[in-house]
Amino acid sequence: MASVGKLLNIAIVGAGSIGCYLGGCLLSAGYNVTLIGRPRIQKQINTHGLTLTDWRERNEHIATENINFSLALSDIQNADYILVTVKSGNTEEVAQAIAQYAKPKAVVVSFQNGIRNANILKQFLSQHQVLKGMVPFNVLSKGKAHFHCGTEGDLAIADKDNVAEPLIHAFRKSELPVDIYNDLSQLQWSKLLMNLNNSINALSGLPLREQLHDRYYRKILALTIKEALQVLKHAGIKPVKNGKVIPSLLPFILSMPDFLYKIVAGSMLKIDPDARSSMYEDLALGRPTEIDFINGEVVSLAEQCGVKSPINTAITLRVKEAESAQKGSPNISASALYSLIMINA
Repeated sequence: MASVGKLLNIAIVGAGSIGCYLGGCLLSAGYNVTLIGRPRIQKQINTHGLTLTDWRERNEHIATENINFSLALSDIQNADYILVTVKSGNTEEVAQAIAQYAKPKAVVVSFQNGIRNANILKQFLSQHQVLKGMVPFNVLSKGKAHFHCGTEGDLAIADKDNVAEPLIHAFRKSELPVDIYNDLSQLQWSKLLMNLNNSINALSGLPLREQLHDRYYRKILALTIKEALQVLKHAGIKPVKNGKVIPSLLPFILSMPDFLYKIVAGSMLKIDPDARSSMYEDLALGRPTEIDFINGEVVSLAEQCGVKSPINTAITLRVKEAESAQKGSPNISASALYSLIMINA
């Protein structure tokens, strides 16, 4: 591991797949990082160290003795930057812990799914700078503390006051490119549109690339995104281009024949054969998913606008049924899933 003598102290709160990948990349570049997470991940790291791979052939291993992993939220007390990567349902609990333990000048960055998490953090952290962040890529836990980034994309941070410059420098030194914005709201909605496939992928039980190469699953996703775009239009929200992806064109691209889709999509987004959605992983491990903060966010916005969202509502219900069943992915075929979601559409 590089010895660059960084004085910056970074804490990752929620060291699961995304948290361990970001933290591991920073550790590998020689930064002082404290990973705060669950006993399951701590046990894996204590036994195997931390392994990071990605679709570009990154392959790094960090020995256990070079990793500071804690179960205690109080261990954020020396952090200059606190990166929040917990599931959306745990945001309020983490916010209260940060308010209690973090030093006043610590900067908090939400690298979470969904739209509301940074605002929830701000409600509890009036003494801290809270920034919106976005992770556009997918990270899969392959077991034994091996975390694999299976899709491309640059991190994004809303930092109009330049309070995150040292952190941004650290990311770039860690081979994690970062794009800087004044505001991330529209981009977050664009990411949420892409993330609507998380639930479909979780219900299918297939690797992402295999699922997206099936035109019938893509048809379901196209309908899901088209409905969401209509809801956003009612709300006066205009999602912006996300990397190479233009949100308004997604339903059209997804509806293309297989051969044409593979050409167009391959030029827009790289996905390797191992990539899966985090929601698939949640079902596999019997954990609560973030469905209420993804498809459920569309449903909630539709209700606020007085319009219907039957497709996103149906998908939300299917995922909640799978959560309750505690049997992992239900492995629903494209034809069966289409029938289930179109009953009330």
